[in-house]
Amino acid sequence: MAESAISPPGLTAPPDLAPAPASGASAAPGTPPDPLAPRGIPLTGLRRRLARTAVVLVALLAAVHSAMLLMYVASDFPLSKTYTKQTDWWMRPMFPQDWSIFAPDPSRYNLHLEVRTRVDGKLGPWLDLTAYDNSRYRGDLLPSIEDQLVLRRAVSQYQTSARNRSRSEEADSARSRNARYLLNVVRVRLADMGRPTGDAVELRTRATRIPPPGGGATSEPARYRTLGFWKVTR
Repeated sequence: MAESAISPPGLTAPPDLAPAPASGASAAPGTPPDPLAPRGIPLTGLRRRLARTAVVLVALLAAVHSAMLLMYVASDFPLSKTYTKQTDWWMRPMFPQDWSIFAPDPSRYNLHLEVRTRVDGKLGPWLDLTAYDNSRYRGDLLPSIEDQLVLRRAVSQYQTSARNRSRSEEADSARSRNARYLLNVVRVRLADMGRPTGDAVELRTRATRIPPPGGGATSEPARYRTLGFWKVTR
């Protein structure tokens, strides 16, 4: 005859060793629900298809975005050059990237944009817009990367389009667009500085040599490149 297990007096069986209720039997009133029991609305056939479709679409969107991001930052790849318009349309202006897979050659010069205005036929002093931008963000704990790159990108885009000697309609449109953008950025900076724009502005870039690590100040003079006079329309 089998002997039944006898618990010591005053002790009860642990909750996890308590016998499970028989199949089909309802839980006793006041019993807390099982935390491992499935909850929520059961997925029907239609809901399953919708959930699977959503997962596939999200995965496809992530794959396309990853491919576009790779071609955008790897601009030297032949495939990236072939689909430049498509990647620019996808990445800008919502997902701009200011980095590249391959580290560029470190710059040897600090490039500053300088401007002077013509008011009542007289030219004013040269104003360093780059130094003004740097002073605005110096000491800021959370500076905006986009705001810091506005002036630099405007100058870079204008110089790139100006070096393009093509006379095609597309090249002329790019030069005109980049020139207007640079002039608008200059006008905004002058307004921030409380300076009048006058009827024309003269722009130039000043490049100073960056001394090597551990070296002293360089004796190489600054290099200036004029960008000409720009008429300012009201």
